[in-house]
Amino acid sequence: MSVPIVTLITDFGTKDPFVGQMKGVMLSINPRIVIVDVTHQIPPFDVRKAAFVVSESFGYFPRGTIHVAVVDPGVGSARRPIIVAAQGHLFVGPDNGIFSLIIDADDNYKVIKIENVKFFFPERGSTFHARDVFAPVAAWLAKGIPVEDFGPPVADPVTLNIDIPLILSNSIKGRVVYIDRFGNCITNIHKRMLPREDMSTQWEVLWRNRTVELVSHYEAASKGDIFALFNSSGYLELFVFMGNCAAEWNFLCGDEVELVFRSK
Repeated sequence: MSVPIVTLITDFGTKDPFVGQMKGVMLSINPRIVIVDVTHQIPPFDVRKAAFVVSESFGYFPRGTIHVAVVDPGVGSARRPIIVAAQGHLFVGPDNGIFSLIIDADDNYKVIKIENVKFFFPERGSTFHARDVFAPVAAWLAKGIPVEDFGPPVADPVTLNIDIPLILSNSIKGRVVYIDRFGNCITNIHKRMLPREDMSTQWEVLWRNRTVELVSHYEAASKGDIFALFNSSGYLELFVFMGNCAAEWNFLCGDEVELVFRSK
């Protein structure tokens, strides 16, 4: 990759100067990098939602991209700062489970504890490791510094107990794992979990003992009612056309959703 790319995923929002300071530190070290803001609107302290966004975003970038993900309620504590090398990408952030789905999907991942202070911001504090540790480390990585130079290997990275859909003979049971700004309720049921043959017209969605019709796109739904579709990332999503499904139907992350196959 001729021009190094660094992506950012945080819960910082855009009101405060935090994101700008991170970018300033990185560009001071390596002005050649291209910085891409994936999102700074992760709900505060919600590591699980951040883990989902990281896992569903990195694959759209070229191999070799460096992904900085910071949702870090344990900043300044004994939690480790880490680099994860997996699936041809590098991930930089706290060792609090934010990279759980990345690690789970790669049997050959490598984790390094960041402890070489020569790669830190010189005037670092204890409450803003995103700026003082993770940002400069990403910039040095983008200069081609080997991951081994940042510290020792980690054999026991923290991983969260993230629900995996239960695939049965005639159904797939999953949960809502993310709610976007439109109120669409995205589950952890992916299209690839369906049988290979095309049986889409024979599947139906169940939520709270209610049958939800499965359609192909948003405008195929009538206004005001709840529908389901497989979104552009392949995940089963419940929505209200031109409405807010989560607010109107009191959806919560963790709600159970079942995709059931009905024989003709």
